[in-house]
Amino acid sequence: MNKWIVASAIAASTMSGSALAELDWSLEAGVEGRRFIESGAFAGQVDDQWSLTVQPELVWDTDSGNSRFTFVPFYRKDFADDERTHGDVREAMFMTWRGPWEVRAGIGKVFWGVTESLHLVDVINQTDYVEAIDGDQKLGQPMIQGIWLADSGTWEAFILPGFRERTFPGEAGRYRAELLVSDDAEYQASEEQQHVDLAARWSLVTELNGYPLDLTASVFRGTSRDPLLVPQIEVVNSVLTLTELVPYYAIQNQIGSTLQFAPEGWLLKAEMIYRDYQIDELPGVGEVKDQFAAVGGFEYTLVGPFGDAADLGLLAEYQYDSRGSDYSDAQNDLFVGTRYVFNDMASSEVLAGFTQDLDFGGTRLFLVEANTRLNPSTTLDVTMTLVTAEDDSLASVFRRDDTVEVALNFFF
Repeated sequence: MNKWIVASAIAASTMSGSALAELDWSLEAGVEGRRFIESGAFAGQVDDQWSLTVQPELVWDTDSGNSRFTFVPFYRKDFADDERTHGDVREAMFMTWRGPWEVRAGIGKVFWGVTESLHLVDVINQTDYVEAIDGDQKLGQPMIQGIWLADSGTWEAFILPGFRERTFPGEAGRYRAELLVSDDAEYQASEEQQHVDLAARWSLVTELNGYPLDLTASVFRGTSRDPLLVPQIEVVNSVLTLTELVPYYAIQNQIGSTLQFAPEGWLLKAEMIYRDYQIDELPGVGEVKDQFAAVGGFEYTLVGPFGDAADLGLLAEYQYDSRGSDYSDAQNDLFVGTRYVFNDMASSEVLAGFTQDLDFGGTRLFLVEANTRLNPSTTLDVTMTLVTAEDDSLASVFRRDDTVEVALNFFF
């Protein structure tokens, strides 16, 4: 944690040459409770988790009007799982802009995905897995980012001078395998966490037959954000025993693309990647396959279908991964869902759906997410996750982790 505080201070020091015109601040604090419907599959797991979160945000603007510094630290205290108790600098970013150019330096978050059920191209930030298993929560990433706005689209280049290891649950935590993940990671790059990654992205917002069309293409070269988990074998009482999983971070090249097209009432979207690992085989894991993966589908919105102000969205997406079911749980899956937006003063919304594994008929994930605003400074989020899984599917380790989660968030 200390080195990220130091990095934040370095980013803040770039503001010293400019007078501060305005300081804005806000604070988000929350209390969250998780109830697991079934007892844990593995020794030491808890059935209930309570935690507190705090996330302040400070924004400084300069007198010149073309520079800003944003600082967003985050901390969670979990009263059951020590590994879920953690702090992070989500953002400590200095940005300045002039004409078509913008430069950002510090710690930040960048999101590249467009689909609902899976975000394949989103490669800049590391997943904060103890926050949520859907991969949407990310750790802050040290970066230098340059942006150029041109008639041909928006061009972005990234230098990423530092790697963040993925967070994993501890012994008491849920959504884990029987073996715990070690804190001592291994790297293909000799520089380990100090390896400098590179990325670039082109995006274009245009029209097709009068309807909005968004296209992107991206490239990435660096340490993979998805670790390979290597089982460790030790001799315990003269018996060979699997003791833990060690994360191994390989070097990868990735090219990706996204598409969004919005003809009347429809939103068509897709993500595609090709990932070339720079290692062919890893002891304890075996062959490391290159990956072609895609996810695509649609969302169709019915406006006021029940004669009120609400909108009903119908969603469907297909997920494919060339590596197959031994390497991915999204290798041949179908997501179907619905989004109900109340369009009320409380901004109430419900998303419900399920993902069906087409290779394993008994493996599926059900998800319900609901949120509303109780008053101008308080929101309520409710999430229910249900997992059914066949023994041979990767999701089988989660089949006793059916969860109801309730979170109250307070804004100041």
